Amino acid sequence: MLYIYLEEHTNHTKVIKDRYLDIEEPDRIKSIYSMGCIPNDEKRDYQGDSNTVLKHFLMRLNSYPVFLTFGGGFTDEDVEAFFQQEKLSYTKFQPHKRRPYYSVQVNDAGELERLLDETYWYAAANNFYFLSFKNLLTFESRMIRRWFFKREMIVPVVNTTEEMSFITIEHDFMGYYLFSNEACFDTEDKVKAFLPEGDGIDYYE
Repeated sequence: MLYIYLEEHTNHTKVIKDRYLDIEEPDRIKSIYSMGCIPNDEKRDYQGDSNTVLKHFLMRLNSYPVFLTFGGGFTDEDVEAFFQQEKLSYTKFQPHKRRPYYSVQVNDAGELERLLDETYWYAAANNFYFLSFKNLLTFESRMIRRWFFKREMIVPVVNTTEEMSFITIEHDFMGYYLFSNEACFDTEDKVKAFLPEGDGIDYYE
């Protein structure tokens, strides 16, 4: 049985802080949801399950292009060969010597499925992993506080717009967060309509 949870968050400031997100004009965000898989069987591949649920959500939404930006940690530059093989449009950012970021534009469901299957392990390894339906990210120098230090770093910054949605990944890719100000995501029922249903799937209320 695959158990899925869906929760709407009202304390936006806390969620943004806990996710270490740098967002311009965060007040534009009207809805934040977390969703993902509840472990109930240690034999399951929960990162794989989360990838499956995310693919289902995005493909049922059927809104393209989708922009995926990932990296900043254990990023393997060999992934560029995959982009070239699949003829994917990508941009490489390298604010740090050995920690590049890649931003990839996908234009249909087939490209999206192949890209997520190839790259979701970066999210499972807690690299930066960000999806949006507009190109919302820029890389900017910011004074960043992390645990016991504060220093200037070049980081991805979310530039919000009047109509936009974006997705960030939960720790260990056990789920993800949806941030939005669009009418299609303004209630839990509307969000749930894009998630899997049927035999072998249940929801925690």
